[in-house]
Amino acid sequence: MGTARRRPLSRSVCRRADTPGVSKRSRRRTRGTQTTAPKQPITTSPTTTKVPLAPAEPERLLLDQVAAGELDPHLTAIADAVHARLELLETINSAKALAMLNVGDRVRFNHHTRPQYLRGVEGVVIELGQHTATVCVHGPVGRFHTGTIRECPPLLLERLNPAA
Repeated sequence: MGTARRRPLSRSVCRRADTPGVSKRSRRRTRGTQTTAPKQPITTSPTTTKVPLAPAEPERLLLDQVAAGELDPHLTAIADAVHARLELLETINSAKALAMLNVGDRVRFNHHTRPQYLRGVEGVVIELGQHTATVCVHGPVGRFHTGTIRECPPLLLERLNPAA
């Protein structure tokens, strides 16, 4: 058995030297290489000296540092701080939503509710706890055979008008 000879590629498949490559890597745009024209300094009048630009926004500087890898040793601490802040904001929003509810209010379960079969179900608030509400729906729904849904987070409830 001799050596197999390769056939030359057809002209349509061969890449010409003057055309750029067509691989995904060569077509991919990178975020860091987009450049914008530098901003001109602000002038107060044609005869006065130029005033330097205001410093860049702090959040943009932080994001740029994270993207550049300058804060890699601190990423875990930054992530922990972000998660703690998000949890605090959710707690505040939940407390606000609970403060808006009263016993006897008609409510509807919103689109964030799980299990999904509770979405859109209407009921009445029968009890308010420190962090949750108890809702009575008219009749059994899914696994809630008694029609009472306990420990319902207030962010899942949408208060209805009394006339509705």
